[in-house]
Amino acid sequence: MTLKERKKLKKEFFNKCGPNTAAFVELINTLPDACFYIKDKDCRIMALNHRNCEVCNIKNELDVIGLRSDEVFPPQDGNSYMMLDREVLSTGKPVFNRIETRPADKSHHFMVSSVFPLTDVKGDIIGTMRLYKMVTLKDTEHEWQGKLKSVAAYIQSHFTEELPLEMLATLAGNSVSQFKRNFTKVFDMSPGRFIVNTRINHARKLLETTDMLMSDIAQESGFYDQSHMTKAFKTIRKTTPGEYRRQHRSISSSHTKP
Repeated sequence: MTLKERKKLKKEFFNKCGPNTAAFVELINTLPDACFYIKDKDCRIMALNHRNCEVCNIKNELDVIGLRSDEVFPPQDGNSYMMLDREVLSTGKPVFNRIETRPADKSHHFMVSSVFPLTDVKGDIIGTMRLYKMVTLKDTEHEWQGKLKSVAAYIQSHFTEELPLEMLATLAGNSVSQFKRNFTKVFDMSPGRFIVNTRINHARKLLETTDMLMSDIAQESGFYDQSHMTKAFKTIRKTTPGEYRRQHRSISSSHTKP
């Protein structure tokens, strides 16, 4: 699908939703921590707010218009994201504050989501809209308990320190091989990747909200140096820290204009 076709698809869908839909999306964009999307009845993405693009590592909303989540993300993650949409489309009833454990940024956060049916001017359901926020292990309890939760919370609080696998495995009461296997099963990533993601997400917050030097951000986020942070950013976020900061500042400045 070409860029022109994506723009046309979004425009036609918004016309079905009514004249205030575009204004509503812009209003959501002013909420700094809210992630939002709209999908049609085929679960194709029709709109994403800026924060959701950042969490999902999508540079431009138009890159994914017309695609389903299982076409944007790994199938297992994508199908998980569409489950609530399909439930709401099937029942016609909204769901509130549903907790999910597969955030797109592969962080230690949970997603707390509310999904509503979206109707046209005739009242027929033509899609869904979701608003979610990211919460940490300290903010919520979930069905899985025990040692792995304690280890994840420890990493969250000590990500600037050296975190050898042997020490983490001891905290979990496992051998190193058992720990790696159990941790990967729960979090869908290795302990090492989890630690790097935690550091990346802390660096993202500093890049978005401060004017700190890159070298200082690297140190504050637990990286060896700026080069180490840049390499990790390129691997995980597919961009450099500088590009990420410029993109975020561009988005933020557009929201503050009268």
